[in-house]
Amino acid sequence: MARITAATLRDMKVIGLVSFGHMMSHFYFLILPPILLLLKDEFRTNYTTLGLLMTAFAVAGGLAQTPVGFLVDRIGGRRVLLWGLLMEGACIAAIGFTAELWQMFALYTLAGAFNAVFHPADYAIISASVARERLGRAFSVHLFSGNLGFALAPLTMGVMVAFWDWRTAFIATGAIGVVFALYLWMLGGLFDDDLARGRARKAAGKAAGEAGRDKAGLALLFSFPILMCLLFFIMMTLGFTGLRAFMVTALNVMFETPLGVGTAALTSFLLFSSLGILAGGVLADRIGPRVSTAVATLVSAGALVLAIGAVPMGATLLILVSGASGFLQGLLMPTRDLLIREVTPDGSMGKVIGFLSTGMMAASGVVPALFGWLIDRGAADYVFWLSAVFVIGSLLSFVSVRGRAPPRTGIRPGGGPGA
Repeated sequence: MARITAATLRDMKVIGLVSFGHMMSHFYFLILPPILLLLKDEFRTNYTTLGLLMTAFAVAGGLAQTPVGFLVDRIGGRRVLLWGLLMEGACIAAIGFTAELWQMFALYTLAGAFNAVFHPADYAIISASVARERLGRAFSVHLFSGNLGFALAPLTMGVMVAFWDWRTAFIATGAIGVVFALYLWMLGGLFDDDLARGRARKAAGKAAGEAGRDKAGLALLFSFPILMCLLFFIMMTLGFTGLRAFMVTALNVMFETPLGVGTAALTSFLLFSSLGILAGGVLADRIGPRVSTAVATLVSAGALVLAIGAVPMGATLLILVSGASGFLQGLLMPTRDLLIREVTPDGSMGKVIGFLSTGMMAASGVVPALFGWLIDRGAADYVFWLSAVFVIGSLLSFVSVRGRAPPRTGIRPGGGPGA
């Protein structure tokens, strides 16, 4: 049995801690859909309004992503991550004490803004702390944790509501985020930031008279490869956010699928997406970001989404098909992140991921309100048709950025301890 080195162990600790925080951020993002029926009755509202509640969370996060990304590159990811997790957990816990829908809107919107810290800070920390040869798997574990948060949200909220009530569920899950933020603060200097490496790269460039050639700041964000990555983020988010938010409701409206079966299908989609991400990390480290991987996964995943919305299925078949679509989607995600790292200069990971996440959160904000509106008007099948079109359509942007990715220069990425 191979001995685990100190550098490897440190990488594992960093990945595990950052990924747990990422899991909580995704859990909070999907904390509402499992209890939409309860909230609809509690506040005497409709699905369009509840969709707008999720839109407020996503829009607030989207607006904050790019500024947070610049902040991460300026002061480092660790401090930004700690404060974001602490404040988001506090906002989620406070929702349990709300008496009016506007109060929930205000707190959930604030939670969305603080949720913006995770992607820029996480990717900056992982890129700087983890050895290059483990970077694909590091991204896969990080992504897996996010999908695990999505998958655990319906189950956890359902169990907590069954034993207590939705208010207690918010208080308890918010408290977990607060406690974990305090734990990360106690660990001190375990994390590296992309900050120091970015400064070293800029200093080297200036000494060589090449500082003017660096694609920095806004110029980098509007370069062709980054814009294509942004389009990919938007298309994929449009394709899968609607499924996560309204799959259970749409199946019930269209085919009278029992809520228990619909929830099982959604859980299968999310869990198998997580498994696909883990497998995709190994694949990405072995073969790199290849177009063939994108073609095989995106087309097949989109076709299965179409089938779910077009053909009434029994419980077992529905769960299996949902799981297969989720697995294929997840398989591509580490390859996506490795491609982003290829086209991002050292010291710029925070702003690039923040910029891409802005597009992702903006798309997340549009979809819930749109799909809620469609369901209210008897067009629940569009949840699946539109999702499939966006998933398959995202292939074009992946192929474009892969074909135009510039060669990396400067400090080797992922050059943390043990690289």
